[in-house]
Amino acid sequence: MKTVSPFGAIACLPWTLARQGILVCGLFCGVAANAQLLIESSRIVYPQGKREVSFRIQNLSAENPTLVQIWVDEAETDAGSENSVAPFILSPPLVRLSANGRQTIRLMYTGESPNLAQEELYTLNLMELPRAIKSSDDTDRINFALRSRIKVFFRPRGLKGNLEESMKQLQCKLVDMESTPTLDCYNQSPFHLSFLGYKLGNALEKGPDSSFGLFLPRTRASFALKDADKLPRPLNTVAFNFINDLGAPVPVEFALAVH
Repeated sequence: MKTVSPFGAIACLPWTLARQGILVCGLFCGVAANAQLLIESSRIVYPQGKREVSFRIQNLSAENPTLVQIWVDEAETDAGSENSVAPFILSPPLVRLSANGRQTIRLMYTGESPNLAQEELYTLNLMELPRAIKSSDDTDRINFALRSRIKVFFRPRGLKGNLEESMKQLQCKLVDMESTPTLDCYNQSPFHLSFLGYKLGNALEKGPDSSFGLFLPRTRASFALKDADKLPRPLNTVAFNFINDLGAPVPVEFALAVH
């Protein structure tokens, strides 16, 4: 059994990615930029045995075209398009979008048919390549290549249960309440469980929202509780806001044991 931080894995946006002025990284880091790319999916689930999965992208600019390069990485690597070894191909891998233009992208699995016991996680990258802009006053200009990343879940055949059932089976408990209060959770399922946040408290009152995260399959994760003394008492429930295959929130509440 592995123990990992739920924030160590790449997290994706839980809603449609309309990037107008924000560079979206794996963990919501961003810089100001002039980006106009819309990805009409927040995540991609690829069932084993399916020939292909498609999604659409759109250029939100009404004036300027844009060039987008697309590739898939293994989840915790950043190999770049030329060095990626992820078993997927995209058609087309490079696309020019006219002003307000749309394009359907086809994602195809090229690996063998492994007998996997749990989901595998990959990352889809979309890089907006900078276009040359002539300055009217001959001053130097800096152009940025902007990249968006979303999760790709490769889902093997025959996994026991389903995603939403697995959300309800998460096991959580409070530990070290006297020294370092910690929320300890174990995902016993073969599915990745993404969440927007969680709240601790009781049936009548909840504390503030936490950050987003991801539970890897059959993995334990721990959250150090900040300002635990300020949380509602009795502290006996935790409510997670999970994300389903469509990117929609699924609230689930659990009773907490204290150890």
